[in-house]
Amino acid sequence: MRFVALMLALCAPLPALALSCVAPSVERTFHEVNEAKDEYVVVHGRLTLDQRKLPSDGSTQSNPPKMTLVPATLSGTSLSASGFHTPFDKDIMLEVACFGPWCGSVANGADVLAFVRRDGGQYALGINPCGGHVFTPVQPAQLKQVRQCFTGGACKKK
Repeated sequence: MRFVALMLALCAPLPALALSCVAPSVERTFHEVNEAKDEYVVVHGRLTLDQRKLPSDGSTQSNPPKMTLVPATLSGTSLSASGFHTPFDKDIMLEVACFGPWCGSVANGADVLAFVRRDGGQYALGINPCGGHVFTPVQPAQLKQVRQCFTGGACKKK
C-alpha cells in the first residue's frame, strides 16, 4: 500500500512555474509615466542594439541577473501636441529586467513605441518580461491612442 501511495505522489502533477503578466496597454503605461516623478519622452522609432548583450532567460542560464544595462540607439520621432514630428536620434540605455528565470527582450532593428525616461542628458528605456515601457511591433491604433492621451483626450487606465 505504501508503494502505491508513493507512486501516486511521484506521478502527481507538479505545480508549473509560469509568469503571469497583465496584457500591455499604451493607456496604462501613459498614466504610469505621466504620474511618475521622472520625466519621459514618448518616441516612435527604430531601436538598434547588440542582442548578444541581452540577458539569457532561465532556459540557458540558471540564475539570470535581475537587471542588465544594454547600450542602444533609438532613432525616430518624439511625441508633441501635433503628433510624432520632433526628430529623436539618441543613445539610450536599455534597463533589461529579469523576473526569476524570465527576462525582457527586444529585437535589434525593431520598430518600437517607447516611453523613454530622461534624466538630464541621459535616456533610459525599461524592458521586462511583461513588456515594460516598450511596445513592438507598433500598431497604428497605439500611436493614435498615445497621442490622444498626450493631448488630454480619452485615455482609460485599463
